[in-house]
Formats: sequence, C-alpha cells, structure tokens
Amino acid sequence: MVFPRTILCLLLFLPLTIKADNQSRNFNFGIGYYSLQLYDEEWSYNSNRLNGVALSGLYAMNDAFSVRGNYYDLNSGDFADTDASGYEILAYYGRGMATQGGKWYLGAGAFSEKWQDPLGEHKFNGLQLGGGFGYNWDRIALDLMLGLRDTGDYDQYLGRPGAEINTAGVLSILLSARF
Repeated sequence: MVFPRTILCLLLFLPLTIKADNQSRNFNFGIGYYSLQLYDEEWSYNSNRLNGVALSGLYAMNDAFSVRGNYYDLNSGDFADTDASGYEILAYYGRGMATQGGKWYLGAGAFSEKWQDPLGEHKFNGLQLGGGFGYNWDRIALDLMLGLRDTGDYDQYLGRPGAEINTAGVLSILLSARF
C-alpha cells in the first residue's frame, strides 16, 4: 500500500523540517568511516586502499572558520597484513559550520601516520588539502570530507621506478554530536 509508505517517508524527514532556535554550536565530536587510497601508475592504473574508523573533533570559531582534528585506525582493505593509524589536523574556511543547515568548507593542514606491516613499522608525514560538505541539525551533524595528501613519504616506501605513487586521497563520512 502506497499510503503507509508515504506517511513513513514524511515521518523520517520530519526532523529536517522542524526549525529549532538555530543557535551556534561550536563543538562537534563524532565517529565515522575513513578510507585512505593510494594510486600509482604502472602499465595500468592501480590503487591500494586502507579502510577503518575515525574519531573526530571540530571547533567552529564562527560560521566561516573551523579547525578539525581526526584520529583514524585503518586495518583492512587491499593491503594484506597492514595496520595503519594516525591523525590529521586541518583548518577550514567555508559556510554554515556553527549553525543549523547546509555547510561546505575548504582547507589545509597536516597528517602523520604509522603503518605496521610484515616488513616493520613505517611513518608517513606531510601536508594535506581538504574539503567537504554536510548538514547540521540542532544536535547532530553529518559530514562527507575529501582530502589530497602529499605523496612524498608514501612514494619513498611504496613507489617503484615507473610506478611512483602519484595520488593519495582520503574519504571520510562522519556523524557527530554538536555542543
């Protein structure tokens, strides 16, 4: 029956239509999915991926400026027997970061991570460009973030002549509580 499905859909989207006092909430703490993907170029375009979970904290100074820190733990994906963990800190400029409604942001920062594999421990550090978009409800936020990393350290460890690491990309989807 179509009528109950329509009612159910309307009830699910009701929180999106209820407008609260729209006060600024400057702190977000959340958890989500995190993926790091490295691309190299050999005869064909190959990629390697690590997936896992991220913990995130954000401080929005106002609707236009914020700072976000993410800690992530990656241990599955295309790299067999490889665990990785690290953190990234980024400063963002955008719109809608402290109040309710849609938001977008662009920024830059740095990352540091450690990989543990059968050959030992390896550390990677560098700069990162990032951006994202999402939506802030009264007490909950949802973000989709993308990032591009400096490939220098990755290429020293993983690259081979003719198959250098030419792109390191990050994808993260976070669900946060707003305070």
